Amino acid sequence: MTLIVTVYATICMLHWPIGFTFFTQLSNLFAAGVAAFQLALDGKCQGQTARCLHTLKYMSALSIFVTFLVFLTALSTVDPHGIVAAYLQDHGASLCMHLINPALVVADFYLHDARTPYSRKHILYGLVPLGLYLLFVLAAGALGLRWPREMGAPYPFLNYLAPAGWFGFRPDTFSQTTFGIGVFYTILVMLLLCMILSALQWKLAALRYLSLCTDGFDDANGGENQISY
Repeated sequence: MTLIVTVYATICMLHWPIGFTFFTQLSNLFAAGVAAFQLALDGKCQGQTARCLHTLKYMSALSIFVTFLVFLTALSTVDPHGIVAAYLQDHGASLCMHLINPALVVADFYLHDARTPYSRKHILYGLVPLGLYLLFVLAAGALGLRWPREMGAPYPFLNYLAPAGWFGFRPDTFSQTTFGIGVFYTILVMLLLCMILSALQWKLAALRYLSLCTDGFDDANGGENQISY
């Protein structure tokens, strides 16, 4: 289902090539690519390949959840046409990428991938996609790429060309092109938020795994561990 939703959203976005530099599109394509990789392996992967897929599923689930959260709490609120219109733009592609796909990918992760334990180092792995994206965007901006409204980045909170620049604080300039906070501080907040979300995801996955292990142990013992009254 993730592949179908992503293909539809991608087709709807072909008229706007610059859109494929946004974290939204890239995180959705990443999740779809991982899903396609998993389908191609058809559950037959072992060893290093299985561990790689395991890590990619963790990273893609976190990345697309960040997409969902940032759009819901920040970007949709500054849309001049309102929150509902923000989700319905581009023939519903926005709804697919910001709500439907995140729900599908995160649900798939907790229902299926949490059956295998994740180590604590996966908390740091979760930061990799966002970190690479920030490096890509800042490098592209430095090389002269410009986004709508002549912004130096795809998102207003990363637009270092705004009056707040890298280290300023200009809440009076809050608009579609800037949140009035220096990009340096925004990046720190984003990385910290991603770290917290990754730690939470790891904890929930661990609880899910322990729950499955406990259920399996109870079933194997024929209910002997259940409390009798």
